[in-house]
Formats: sequence, structure tokens, C-alpha cells
Amino acid sequence: LYHCYFVICDFLIFFYYLIYDSCAKFQFGMSSALATLCGQAFGAGKIQSTCIYVQRSWIILTATCIILLPIYVYATPILKFIGQDHEIADLAGRYSIQVIPYMFSCAITFPFQTFLQAQIKVKVITCIALAVLVIQNVLLYIFINVFGWGTTGLAMVTNITGWVYAMALVVYTIGWCKEEWTGFSWMAFRDLWSFAKLSLASSVMSCLEQWYGTCIILLAGLLDNPVIDVGSYSIW
Repeated sequence: LYHCYFVICDFLIFFYYLIYDSCAKFQFGMSSALATLCGQAFGAGKIQSTCIYVQRSWIILTATCIILLPIYVYATPILKFIGQDHEIADLAGRYSIQVIPYMFSCAITFPFQTFLQAQIKVKVITCIALAVLVIQNVLLYIFINVFGWGTTGLAMVTNITGWVYAMALVVYTIGWCKEEWTGFSWMAFRDLWSFAKLSLASSVMSCLEQWYGTCIILLAGLLDNPVIDVGSYSIW
């Protein structure tokens, strides 16, 4: 029983730092370019331009999710190939496939969140996040403690709350930001390559600052007893 508990805990730590954290940081870095552009446009009084920037970022992040998709699908063989513990790799690979919908929700969440932050509408983001947090904890208790679905239940809750948060931001933006949100436009498909290069540069800077934790987890997984070594990292 204790062995299973430690394996599951280690898998969660391993998955978070190696797969989720790496891909999420990459996506967040891609959206950080939007923060600069939205801030400049909002400060210059060109509020309508922020709407186009958000849609461009949305398109680029969705394409990024498709590019990152093989990492999620083939996480198990990739982790085994680089010498990670097979038991943890199997759990991480199965879980990574189950949370693919959440990855695509981030492609919506990050641009709209940045869009609202640029307009100093932080209270709205906070209220939505708190509501989603309550929903998440209730669903976690039901799916894991009541139904006993384990990591599958965790993945389901992650997907549900991720999309609830994303849709809440979209509904608020479209419904209550009439001046800033001018609707969907084909202009969003123009200059995508220039926008992508700026986003990629921002992503590289963000990822280089955060991936040291991923490297530590990888090295810990190569030690003689990876279950204990990876688990001890959670103490830090």
C-alpha cells in the first residue's frame, strides 16, 4: 500500500515538473509576448488592436498545442528511452494522454487572461479563479474520495476545471468588454509569422528561467532508487 502511495506521489511530481510544467511554461512563454503588445496598445489608446492580438495568440497557441501533442501521446516511451523508472513512466504516460484536453484549454486561457490583465481587470480574473478553485476541490473530493477513480479522476477534474475557467474568461470578455472586444476578424490571420517569432523568443526566455527544476527531476529519475529520490524532491 505504501509503495503504491509513493509511486503515485512520485508520478504526480514527475509528471508536473517534466511534462506539464515544461509544456505549460512553453505555452505561457508564447503568450507573454501578447502581454507586451496588449499593454502597448492599451496605453496608446488603440484598444481595438488588443482584440486582434488576442486572436492571433489564440491561433498560435492552438498550433503550438498540436505540435506538443506527440510529447503527451508518446510520453511513456520517451521517458523509458531516457532511462526513467518504468512504473512511474507508465503512470505519467497514461495521465499525460488523459489531460490532453486541458492543454488545449490553456491555448484559450492564457491569451484571454493576458487580455484582461492588460486592462487592469484583475478582480474579475481573481473572482473567476476562486470560483473554479471551489469547483475543483468539490470535484476532486467526489471523483477521488467518493468514486475512487484515482489519477483518472484527477485528470477528469483537471480537464473540466481548465475548460470551465477558459470558457468563463471568454464569456466575460465577449459579454462585458464591448468596447475592447470587437468580435472575431480575419485580420487575426495576418502577420502570424512575425507574431509567432516574437512569441517564440518570449517563450525561450521564460522556459530557460524555469526548466532547471525539470532537469533536476530528470537527474533524480536516473538514480538507483528513483521512487524515493523523486519523492524527496517534493519536500523541497
